Amino acid sequence: MHDLTDMKEWPELQALGLLVALSGNARSIGQAAAKLDLAQPNASRSLRNLERDLKVPLLRRSPRGTELTVEGQAVAEWGSKVIEAYDTLNAGIRAIQDARAGTVKVSASLTVAEYLMPRHLTTFRAAHPEIGIGLSVENSATVIDRVRQQSVDLGLIESVSVPSDLTAEVVGRDRLMIACAPSFAEAWSKPITAEALAEVPLLVREVGSGTREAIDSALASVGGVRVAGEYGSNSALRIAAATAVAPVVLSELALRDDFRAGRLLPLPVDDSVDLARELHAVWSPGRRRSAGARLLLEHMVRSLG
Repeated sequence: MHDLTDMKEWPELQALGLLVALSGNARSIGQAAAKLDLAQPNASRSLRNLERDLKVPLLRRSPRGTELTVEGQAVAEWGSKVIEAYDTLNAGIRAIQDARAGTVKVSASLTVAEYLMPRHLTTFRAAHPEIGIGLSVENSATVIDRVRQQSVDLGLIESVSVPSDLTAEVVGRDRLMIACAPSFAEAWSKPITAEALAEVPLLVREVGSGTREAIDSALASVGGVRVAGEYGSNSALRIAAATAVAPVVLSELALRDDFRAGRLLPLPVDDSVDLARELHAVWSPGRRRSAGARLLLEHMVRSLG
C-alpha cells in the first residue's frame, strides 16, 4: 500500500515535464516550454520552484543554453517514468469514457430522420468524434415500440401524444401544412376551416406515423380526415400531390424544396386548425442511458435554443 500522507510535497507534474523535455532535445527553457505549450516565464518559475522544493540544483545555465545537472538528469529520468504512468492513467480513463459512450442507438421517425438529424449528426460528430451514432428510420409507432423494448437508447418522434410510460424531452418544433399542385390551388383562395377541411380528400401518411396522428388529432372533433391516398413515404406523397391527385398533409420541413421550386403551393388554413406540434426524444426509464446518449440529447436540446 502506498503512503499518500506527503502527496502535497510531491514534485509538480508540469515541472517534471519541463525537466524531461530538457533531458531530450530541448536546449533552452523556452524550447522546453514550447513543447508543453507554456509561456516561458511560467516555465522558468515552475523550474525555480521545483529546485527550491527539492533543495538540489537541477539546471546549469550558460550562454550556450540550459543544461541539466547530474541531479537534474536523475530527477528527469525518474520523472519520465511518472509521466509515462500518468499517460497510461489518462489512456485508461479515455478508454473507460469511450466504452461508456460507445455507439448511441437512435430510432427516428421519417421526418425527423430526413430533415433534422443530418444537421444534428454533423454538428454532434464535430464536437464528439469519439461517439458513434447508429440510426434507424421507422414511423413513430415503431420507434415507440423499440424504445419500450429497450433495443435503442433514444427514440425521436413526431407524435402529438407522448406515452406516459416513457420519459420525454422536446428537441424540436414543427407544423403540418396542406399543399397542392398549382392547378389545384386556384380553387382554394380563403383559409379553410376544420369542418371544410374534413370534407376534402387528402393524401396522408400511414396510421402509426406522427404526421398522421397530428392531422387525425386536428380534425377529430369534425369527423376526422378524409383519405384520398395513404403512403408510407414523404417522397411518394409529394410526387402524388404534384400530379394533382389531391392536396397533401406533410411537415413544412418536408415541403420546403417543393415550395421553393413551385411544384407545390401552401394552402391557407384557418387559425383555429391547430397543426403545430413538438418533436420529442423519448427513452425508457428502465434503460440506463449511456454517456453518449446523454450528450446527444443535450446537444439537440441546446440546438433548439
